[in-house]
Amino acid sequence: ISDDHPPPTNPLFFCRVLCNDILSLKMAGDPVLTPHSVCLRLAGLSKRQMRMCVRNPDVTASALQGIQVAIHECQHQLQDQRWNCSSLEGYTFQNVPVFHLGFRESAFSLALLAAGVAHSVASACSMGKLRGCGFQCKTPGSGGGCSHDLRFGDRFSRDWLDSRGSPRDIHARMRIHNNRVGRQVVTDNMSRKCKCHGTSGSCQFKTCWHVSPEFRLVGSLLKEKFLSAVFVNSQNKNNGVFNPRAVNSASGNPGGFNGGRRRSMSRELVYFEKSPDFCEHDAFLDSPGTQGRICNKTSYSTDSCSSLCCGRGHNILKHTRSERCNCRFHWCCYVLCEECRLTEWVNVCK
Repeated sequence: ISDDHPPPTNPLFFCRVLCNDILSLKMAGDPVLTPHSVCLRLAGLSKRQMRMCVRNPDVTASALQGIQVAIHECQHQLQDQRWNCSSLEGYTFQNVPVFHLGFRESAFSLALLAAGVAHSVASACSMGKLRGCGFQCKTPGSGGGCSHDLRFGDRFSRDWLDSRGSPRDIHARMRIHNNRVGRQVVTDNMSRKCKCHGTSGSCQFKTCWHVSPEFRLVGSLLKEKFLSAVFVNSQNKNNGVFNPRAVNSASGNPGGFNGGRRRSMSRELVYFEKSPDFCEHDAFLDSPGTQGRICNKTSYSTDSCSSLCCGRGHNILKHTRSERCNCRFHWCCYVLCEECRLTEWVNVCK
């Protein structure tokens, strides 16, 4: 995601095929990650991204895995919303209109992807899988952990996803801002783990290290920010300052003000276009529509049939489905899932 004038076919950011197939990753052991095996498989990298990939193919592969983790998390967090991230699966960045729009959903998705890249790169670094990162192990071989170099992950996420120089318009500023918010959630929730060493269970000394939060926590915290995202002034003032509008969130609170005090924007997701209702299919608005979505007829929340079906009503069907379950993300770049089959009576939007 870059402003470096990428060629018409943008990089395979959503690299389900690459992440699972590069160098036939079904083989045991770590794959050999080279510029040829990674970078040449990514159609449409900008010149800057290609330079980064050639210089650090292993880090690039880890970043792509982080993007896939973020897509799965997006689908989990918004599973009860009309727009549920389903359009992100398996697509290139160029083909996902939501990233070119200024919706609340755009803000959430961008922040989550930026967090996913930083988190994945930092985690891979702590495993000793990446060259050139600050791999820090306390007493190697002692059973202690290795600190996650989040500064390295944050920097790579910023260099890969953010545009260079001053943003030229409200959309570019929104993207950079929300990317930063996503990465900040990871940084703010780093934790310290320690392990005691000594005879007979004593703690004569201990080693401590820093670890990134579970990505489910990152997703949950960003979901909270999604629900309270700030609706900003779309005036094209390139001064890096966002001005909240009259209404900033679904709660209807005055935009940016709470009891007469201006709300700080620095840690909030921001957007500048009101989202459509996402009821009907509209490719231009990245709206898959809600026809065929499973709804909950006893719910009063966003997953209710009255909300998801947009007043069209619903049918009750016996439904057998297969879904990925118990997924595990492995270094490097592939996902192993079990296949679960479930038969149930469901309510389906007309």
